[in-house]
Amino acid sequence: MTSRTTARLVGALFIVASAAAIIGGSMVQGVEGGDLAEIADEEALIVTGFLLEIVLVAAVVGIAALLFPVLSRRNEGLALAYVGARIIEATLLLVAAMGALVLVAVARDSAGSVSPSTVVATFVPLRTWTYLVGSMLALGIGALILYWLLYRSRIVPRWLSLWGLAGAALITIRAILEVYGFELDPVVQGVMAAPIAINEMVLAVWLIVKGFDERFLPDPSESDTTRALQTAA
Repeated sequence: MTSRTTARLVGALFIVASAAAIIGGSMVQGVEGGDLAEIADEEALIVTGFLLEIVLVAAVVGIAALLFPVLSRRNEGLALAYVGARIIEATLLLVAAMGALVLVAVARDSAGSVSPSTVVATFVPLRTWTYLVGSMLALGIGALILYWLLYRSRIVPRWLSLWGLAGAALITIRAILEVYGFELDPVVQGVMAAPIAINEMVLAVWLIVKGFDERFLPDPSESDTTRALQTAA
């Protein structure tokens, strides 16, 4: 696979991942209240959202797999760390999606009942926390690694990498604050999430239209020593 093809596929997957996260997450949001009657009424919507979140998981893993051969030419250790961060993100998102599906199954058996059950009390927080940590904290950490590698390698414009680093830092800080129980105003939440969300779409379009800058893309046949000397230079 050429670097041009890889760039286009990665760009397309970023768009798929963002669309699946926004649309799928909004469809599954109905499970967070734990109201079994409401979940039963919105079953088709929630199941569709679940399927979209599975698409999100696949896209996240696909992005990491496609980028690894490119990023590892500059720093294999950090490239592996990026893959690891995205696998953790995908795993948490998968658990969150399955949690929603379990609640749908419970609602099928308890349609019309609004009394909380042990399953509901367990899986609503499970869904909430795994989605929070996966979609923000793991995402932010992975993005910090990715944009640092992109900044050092120069295979995309440095202004785009710096924007990504700033956005990744903001979403990571937001995730940490929410994990510690700070209740942020919805406006503040949006301000802290928007930079990385918009940046990923700009990066996606850039990769599809422009691809990687071949001038700064090392030849896979070069030795690690040569790459290290070039990076230091």
